[in-house]
Amino acid sequence: MNDKCPIWGTPCQKIALPGGQDAQGFNSPRTGGKYIITRTALGGITALDELSKVKLSRWIYEQNQRREIPEIYWDTLKEVRTWPMPSVLERMDYCLQFLESKTEALGGGVDVIDSYLDEIQAATLLKNLGETNYLIEEIRNKDWINVDRGFVVIRSEGYQRLEELRKTKVASDQAFVAMWFAPSTDEVWKKGLEPGIRDAGYKALRIDRSEFNNKIDDEIIAQIRRSRLLVADFTSDPPENARGSVYYEAGFARGLNIPVIFTCRKDLLEDIHFDTRQYNHIAWEKEKPEDLRKRLKDRISATIGDGPHRDKNPQH
Repeated sequence: MNDKCPIWGTPCQKIALPGGQDAQGFNSPRTGGKYIITRTALGGITALDELSKVKLSRWIYEQNQRREIPEIYWDTLKEVRTWPMPSVLERMDYCLQFLESKTEALGGGVDVIDSYLDEIQAATLLKNLGETNYLIEEIRNKDWINVDRGFVVIRSEGYQRLEELRKTKVASDQAFVAMWFAPSTDEVWKKGLEPGIRDAGYKALRIDRSEFNNKIDDEIIAQIRRSRLLVADFTSDPPENARGSVYYEAGFARGLNIPVIFTCRKDLLEDIHFDTRQYNHIAWEKEKPEDLRKRLKDRISATIGDGPHRDKNPQH
């Protein structure tokens, strides 16, 4: 590895990109894998603080786990500062999940410090070796792992915690819908989004149509955490209207490793911010919002499988 990661300055490999792209590609262990960064974003990297760098690295790591190569734009660097920082307990879970991914056999040890230090820091939002040692020690105090001469071994209690995390995701039947609330989006909600989610076997939740006593921001975060997936529709009319909350909610869900399905009205696709444009949006026609129903149902079923309320013969 003769090149340096633009984000961390650590050793990495350059990725060859097709000609004509105003961007560079890198494969960096410190960011958890491959990423592409535009020339304008490269100029803004040095202004990122360490907290933004660890959040950006976790984002890159997650997408690499999905076999995707994320693209970093200037807007991405602005957005990352607003992304929420996971709690210490969530990061302990991330660390345990990472250790499981590197464990080749039951009882096998993972050489965290010598072999996987950069990767575990990316996966677990850690700044340095001191934070890594602290988190490993806290996980050991929970009896989830044993640490012996630098090797970390997951205990039965750790596997029990991992199973709890998997069951929590599977058990949820809720799909959180992040969208612009306006009369112009009512039809796509009624004919496309809500029935498409229902056909896939999940219950759609719009935060403006739920009852709660908390502040709305707190309730949004709580409901996303309870959801099996998030559907983010980036439609607004006129397109200049702010959709910052949809970007925030989609980013927060991805930070929790909750699957996000992207949709947008077809004539507004070009107005989507750079940081989400690279994802495969389901584009729907203004005159035919009902066409979104089947496409959304199929995308959800292909991404996470059918939900518990799936009707085998839905009525369209």
